[in-house]
Amino acid sequence: MNLSVASSVFVNYSIQDTISLVAQAGYNGIDFWGGRPHVYRQDYPQPELERLRKLLKTYNLTAVSLMPAFYRYPHSLSLPNEFVRQDSLDYMRQCADNAAILGAKILLVVPGHTLYGQRVEDAHQRLLDSIDWICRYASQYDLSLGIEPANKMVSDLVNTSSDALKIITELKHDNLGVVLDTGHLNLTKESVEAALKNLGSLLLQVHVNDNDGLQQQNLIPGDGTIDFQGLIGLLSATGYSGFLSAELAWDYSLNPVPPIRKTAERLRDLLQ
Repeated sequence: MNLSVASSVFVNYSIQDTISLVAQAGYNGIDFWGGRPHVYRQDYPQPELERLRKLLKTYNLTAVSLMPAFYRYPHSLSLPNEFVRQDSLDYMRQCADNAAILGAKILLVVPGHTLYGQRVEDAHQRLLDSIDWICRYASQYDLSLGIEPANKMVSDLVNTSSDALKIITELKHDNLGVVLDTGHLNLTKESVEAALKNLGSLLLQVHVNDNDGLQQQNLIPGDGTIDFQGLIGLLSATGYSGFLSAELAWDYSLNPVPPIRKTAERLRDLLQ
């Protein structure tokens, strides 16, 4: 297994500086945040993105994924306002284009939450239609879409690996898989062992962060209640060889280097 980090914790840094600092902190990869000031819509034209890809090679970093800015952002794949949904699909189209240019192999899909008064069935169908469209668009690239099950404070549409599998089974797209997040797993109380058994080869990536089991905190692994040694043991037993991607809270964003260094050190100790 290799280590990467979501660039969102470097929200106060340029993406160029972020790449350099991530490499110096001991990571093999980076997950590009699809928000400003990083890789948002068309803020970076293709020549600039190609230069970023060359910069990654300079630092021997892998572009692991592109993580669209959906949490608490003006994008939704399931709202009843069709203008908002279509604008969000256009954003995802741009994210897919950007991911392909950067060489990332995974595009995250965030399920979102119903609007007050919206039926869950309506939101679920809109989400299905959206994911179907994105999968069809992204099929031109060497790019997989990863649905991320989230805790109930974040989503009432996809909370478990089984929820994600139902979507994959219904849509039948070869480029659709699942990204698990340790923080969400700790809050939904889904068995990690059961989730891994459910997903098998459909598991594309694992986001790592910690919490107290009560609320989403995105803490440094080891600062909460999650058994990361057990997690890594289970992943190893299944033959998982992908990335463990640290996704830390914005609380660390004023001085992100020490926390991402500590995260890398702790995870590498567990991987030995």
